[in-house]
Amino acid sequence: MPRRRSSPLLVLALLFSLSACTGQPAPGPAPDAGSSAAAPAASAGAAGRIDALLAAEQRRAALEVSPADQQSRDVGVRRAAARALARIGGDAAWPGLARALADEDDEVVAWAAYGLGFSCKEREAEAVSALVARALARDARPSPAGAATAAASAASAASAAAPSGGAAAGAPPLDAGGALARAIGRCGAEASEPTLVAWLDGPRERAIHAAYALGDLAAIKLKLREETLVALLNLASGSAASPPVPEALYPIGRLEHVPLTVIPRIRDVATARLAEASDARLFAVRALGRAGEAAASELARVLSAKGVFTASERAEAARALKRLGPPGQRALADAVAALAPSADPIALTGLVSEDFGVLLTALDALGSAGAARKALRDLAALPPPPSAPAAILRRVAWLRCGAARLLAGGDYRDPLLLGCDVTAPAEPGSKPDAGAPVRGSIGARAVVEVIGRDAITGARLAAFRAYAASGDLRAREAAIELIAAHEEIAGAPDLLAKALAAEEPGLVAAAAEVIARQPQRASEAPGKRKRRKRSDEKDAPAAVTSPAIEAALLAILDRPGARDDPELIGAVVDAVGALALKPAEARLEQLCRSSHPTTRARAGTALGVLRGRKIACDAGLPGDAGAAGRPAVAPPVGEVPAEASALVRAPAVLIFDTDAGELTMTLDPALAPVAVTRFVDLARSGYYDGKIVHRVVPGFVTQFGAPFGDGAGGPPGRPALRCETSPVAFEPLRVGVALAGRDTGSSQLFVMHARAPHLDGQYAAVGVAAGPWAALADGDIIRSVKVRN
Repeated sequence: MPRRRSSPLLVLALLFSLSACTGQPAPGPAPDAGSSAAAPAASAGAAGRIDALLAAEQRRAALEVSPADQQSRDVGVRRAAARALARIGGDAAWPGLARALADEDDEVVAWAAYGLGFSCKEREAEAVSALVARALARDARPSPAGAATAAASAASAASAAAPSGGAAAGAPPLDAGGALARAIGRCGAEASEPTLVAWLDGPRERAIHAAYALGDLAAIKLKLREETLVALLNLASGSAASPPVPEALYPIGRLEHVPLTVIPRIRDVATARLAEASDARLFAVRALGRAGEAAASELARVLSAKGVFTASERAEAARALKRLGPPGQRALADAVAALAPSADPIALTGLVSEDFGVLLTALDALGSAGAARKALRDLAALPPPPSAPAAILRRVAWLRCGAARLLAGGDYRDPLLLGCDVTAPAEPGSKPDAGAPVRGSIGARAVVEVIGRDAITGARLAAFRAYAASGDLRAREAAIELIAAHEEIAGAPDLLAKALAAEEPGLVAAAAEVIARQPQRASEAPGKRKRRKRSDEKDAPAAVTSPAIEAALLAILDRPGARDDPELIGAVVDAVGALALKPAEARLEQLCRSSHPTTRARAGTALGVLRGRKIACDAGLPGDAGAAGRPAVAPPVGEVPAEASALVRAPAVLIFDTDAGELTMTLDPALAPVAVTRFVDLARSGYYDGKIVHRVVPGFVTQFGAPFGDGAGGPPGRPALRCETSPVAFEPLRVGVALAGRDTGSSQLFVMHARAPHLDGQYAAVGVAAGPWAALADGDIIRSVKVRN
C-alpha cells in the first residue's frame, strides 16, 4: 500500500484551519523558552502528561504522542509533544509535526519546523512548501493584543520550559523564524534557494536567519548560484540605508570553490568586515580563505595581530592560509617565526593561554619546513623550563613535536623527532631508539604520522608494527588507521585481529573502520590458506577472511553491553557487511530491530550485502526496500533511561580544577533534562576526576569525557543517550553533547570557542561555560569536578 502524502495545498489549508480544531485563540506571539516571567505551576494532569511525553521522546515512540496532546489547552503539553516529535523524527512523526506547524505558540512552531527540517528526506518540496506557508502566516498575524495576552503567554512559556512544568531557569530562546529558515535550507528543495535569497532583503533578523540557512544549503548542494553569492555580498557590504550584515559571509565559508567572477568582491567585502569586532567577524576571516592568493596578506595580518583579533579569529586565519598555496605557506612561515616563544623559562609560562593554540594551528597548517626551517629548528629544540609543571611540559612537547614532524619529512628515525616529547623523557643515559615506540603520547603520534609518509616496508614496517601492536593508545589507533592507506603493509590481518580483541572501544572501532573501507586488508596472504577462485577471475585466488578477524567481529556482536554503544556496534556491523560474513546474519537481524536508528540503518545495509538485495530496517523488521515507500510503521521503541526517574530539575554549576586553572559550566535541564541529569550524576560520582581533555581545536572547540582519553566510548553500564537536540545557536562558550552519530552521546561534552552555525540543531545544547576553556590543550588533565546546585 503506497504511503499517502498531503499535497502542499492541503498542508497550507491545514495551517489556517487547525486553530478551529484546537479551540485556541488566534495566532499570537509567545515569549521564548527562556522567559523568566513568574508563572503558576502546571496542573497535576498537565505535569503528568509532560512527563509521559518526555518518556515517549526517550523511547522514540512517536505513536505515543497523540492528537489530543497537540490540541491541549496547556501550552506546556503542546510544546512537550512537539519537542518529542521533532527529536523522534521519521515517517511516524511527520503527521504530528505538520499539525504542530500550525500551532499559534511560537515555540511549538519552532520545534515543528526544526523536526520537519530533519525529517524531509523524499518529501523536500512538500516540507518547504509547508514551511514557507507557515512563515507567511506568521508575517500576516496581528500584533500582540495587550499586556494580558503577553502575560498569559509568558506564564505558559515558563510552565513548559522544564520537565513537569518547573521553572525555566534561563533556557536558551527558541526562535520560530530562525527554525523555519534553517529547515528550509536543510531540506534543500528546488524552492529553498530562491526563497532564502528573497528573505535576504527582509528585516535584519530574518536576513541573518536566511544567511545561515543558505550556509546549510551550501553544505548540502556543495554550491550556490552566482546570483545568490552576489546577494550575500551585497548584504554583507551594507549600504547607506542599512548597516553591513557580516553573517552573510557565512555561506561563502561553507563552499570549497566559488566562481572566479566573485572572488575579487569576496576579498573586498570580507576585508572591510575585519574592521568591525563581533562574533560574526570569524565568517569574514573564513571567507578570505576562498578569496584567492591575493587574500594572503590580509589573513597574515589577522594571524599576527594579537590583541586586535581574537585567538579564534587568528587560528581561523592560519587554517585559511593553508588553502592559499605558496603565498599562504610563506605567510605561515613568517608567522611561525614571529609567534614562536623564546626559550626564557618565564616566557614559557605564558604558553597556558589561548595564544598557544594559534601557534599550534599555524604549525599544523604548514605543509613543509620551507622558509620556516630555522624557526622550526629552534622550536624543535626548545628546552623545557627546570621543574616545569606538567601543563608547561605538555605545551613545550606539542611545539617541539610539531616542528620536528615538519623537519623530519619522511625520516621517522630523526633524532629531533624521537626526542621531541618532554612529557615522558627516556631513561637517563639512554638514546632514542627508532625500533621501539617512544614514550609519551604526543611524541608517539608524531612518529606514527611520519612513518605514514612513505611506503611501510622493511625497517619502517618493523617500526610501524611496534606502534600498531602496543604502546600509547592514540598512537596505536593512528597506526591502525594507516593500514587502509598502505596496501603494502604485510601482516595486516594479525594486527587488525589484535586490535579487534582490545578492550578499548576506540581501538576496536579503528580496526573495524579499516576493514569496512578496505575489506581486502582482512584477508590472509596468498598461500597461507587454500583459497577459492571466483568465476570471473580464473587465475586469481579468492579472498579468504582471516579466521581470527571473523571470530573477533562475531564475538563483539555477542558481547554484553556492546549494543549499548551505537558507535562501536555500527563500526563492527559495517565491517561485517564489507566482508559479507554469512554467520553474522542472525545477529544482524536482531540489530535490525534495535531502537537506535543508526544501528538499524547499518544492519540493513549489511544484510543487503549478505542477501544480494536492498534491505530496510526502518520499521524494525528486515524487509525488502520498496520503490514507492512502505506503509509508515513506527520503528521499535527503546527503554526509558534510568536518569529519567530522578531528573535534575534546576541548573547545576560544575567547577573544574584543570591544568589551565579553575573553569566552570552551568548545565541547564530545560532543553535536555536527561542528558544534564547524566552529566551531573557523573560529575558527582567522580567520573570526570583525572580525565584527559582529548580534543582541542583552537578557535573551535574543547572536548573531554572519554573513558580512555581517545574520544571513544562512555562509562560502563551507561547506555548511549538519546539526542536531545534543539534549534539553539552554538555560540562562544555554549556547552554541547559530543556525538558520533544520532543517539550516540554518553559522557563527553564540548565547549565552543566561537560561533559555529553548522552545529546548530545537530547537537544537544546543555549549558554555558565560563573561563578560558580555549586555553586547555590536548592531554591536559581535569583533576577534579565539584557540583554546586
